[in-house]
Amino acid sequence: MNSQLRILNDKGIALYRDYLDELRSGAQRKPPQELLVDPWCSARVPLEISLEARTFQNKLAIGKYLNDLLRLLPHSQIEQQVGLWSWLTLFYFDYTCPVNKYGRRAPGPHYRYILDLDFRRFNRHLLLGPYYAYKLHGDNAALLLYGPIHQTNHFFIELTSRQALFTNRGVIDAATILYYDPKTGRAKRGTGTTERKPGALMRFIDVVQQLDLTHDLFSMKGNDVVALLPEEFTPWREKAKEQRSFLRKLFKKAE
Repeated sequence: MNSQLRILNDKGIALYRDYLDELRSGAQRKPPQELLVDPWCSARVPLEISLEARTFQNKLAIGKYLNDLLRLLPHSQIEQQVGLWSWLTLFYFDYTCPVNKYGRRAPGPHYRYILDLDFRRFNRHLLLGPYYAYKLHGDNAALLLYGPIHQTNHFFIELTSRQALFTNRGVIDAATILYYDPKTGRAKRGTGTTERKPGALMRFIDVVQQLDLTHDLFSMKGNDVVALLPEEFTPWREKAKEQRSFLRKLFKKAE
């Protein structure tokens, strides 16, 4: 099914919120897809934009799709448009709130579905977050956007909650070089721990924030940032080199 992109108005958002509350209280009924086209609950966007009801492998895929889809809309009508992002999570509700193994939908907090403009929750929206990450970093957002659409990985949470790091392409590229495994499409084992273990994510954040005081990290590429890191990151640097060598050989064989 394809559909023309629309925006939920205040009435549509209120009804959508009521539906999420029903699910959270244990009631189960089909998503109110009628809100998507009801002229009393939604409105057209200025351009004719058609969406596909398609399959997305992960958050990176939907981030890329939405970035391509919305590229013609004015910036002012995208990132802070609560009705737009609420409409999108409802349109893709089977991805943003899928039926679990018990045959039920179990939504998380409202801000995952209805955009909250508070900076602490802004990027935690299940579709705006991937869109914004992909817009900033392209395929280098792979570390932030691995996993299914309805889940948010630890790297995304920790790095997007620090705006100076999240918007820095060199820093995100460095984290991806160190911690993302292109063979599995996921983070390397042991890197996302919440503990400050040598060379793991939380230590990376600590060290990079210190380096930012003495270096212009915004002007650097990922490899340059990685080269600045202390000895404790050497094992992850070595693994990254091995992976790049493996991929080069793989691509060479495919030619």
